[in-house]
This record gives sequence, C-alpha cells and structure tokens, in this order.
Amino acid sequence: MRCVYRVDFETDPNTGQVTAKLPSLNHTADFGDTAEEAVTNLRELAAGFIEVLLDEGKAVPPSDATEGGGVFLALEIREDRRRRKAMSNRRAHK
Repeated sequence: MRCVYRVDFETDPNTGQVTAKLPSLNHTADFGDTAEEAVTNLRELAAGFIEVLLDEGKAVPPSDATEGGGVFLALEIREDRRRRKAMSNRRAHK
C-alpha cells in the first residue's frame, strides 16, 4: 500500500533551519538545514509513526489529494506487515 501525504514547510528566521510537517499524519514534523534534509528526516519519522499505528491496531490516515500541486511524501506500507499484525491481534483476542 502506498500513502501520499502533503508536506508543509517553515523556515526558522533565526537559525535558517527548515521544518517539514505532515498535517495529515498527526502533524508529524522534523527539521534539517535544508528542505531536502528535513524531508529525509521526516520520512524516517513518519515511517516509524505508521509502524506504531499498525502495532497498536490503529488505522493509517488516508492519503492526501494531490490535485493542486505542492510537495508530497510517498510512503510504502508493506501489506505483509499489516496482515501479520492483524493475525497477531486476532490470536491475542482469543
């Protein structure tokens, strides 16, 4: 499964560091010296956040609409991981 989320950026006027944020993914955010570094850091953080959602049996937020342009972050969620987690949850509730 592929999820695509819109990325918002802010630049700190004092440090020049760039913050990249995913509003649709619980406002998950990370920073870097450049937009590229911020997105790289954000990708790792977002993947971890989604992993926690799956581990807790929670739904992954749906992808954002890409019409209208902007910057988007695409994340691949392995279906086998989702199935394994669902099977594990079923066993735990027996």
